[in-house]
Amino acid sequence: MSFMKEREKMITVSDLYHVLTAVVPLYVAMILAYGSVKWWKIFSPDQCSGINRFVALFAVPLLSFHFIASNNPYAMNYRFIAADTLQKVIVLVVLAIWSRISSRGLLNGPLLCFPFQLCLIL
Repeated sequence: MSFMKEREKMITVSDLYHVLTAVVPLYVAMILAYGSVKWWKIFSPDQCSGINRFVALFAVPLLSFHFIASNNPYAMNYRFIAADTLQKVIVLVVLAIWSRISSRGLLNGPLLCFPFQLCLIL
């Protein structure tokens, strides 16, 4: 009987397929973006800066809003919400310490979209 319980916990081929179908497009897009700058020289560093700014100011907040609007918070696992909140607080503390200790102290990129994420948990 315990063998059946252990067998139920194993990862199936279907589980692996679902994970790969969710992750592979992301990595393909990242490899194409890297190649378009480093290998094929399609984008200049200034254009990359503009694309990054667009993503940070528009795409991430809109995607976050879409996720929140289509999610039922009452059906979510409270441990997941607590873990997500805790990791965001830890990242905020680490970034604050890093900005104080670092000689450069520049956190323009990470802090650009952090307030949007922080608003999601409050």
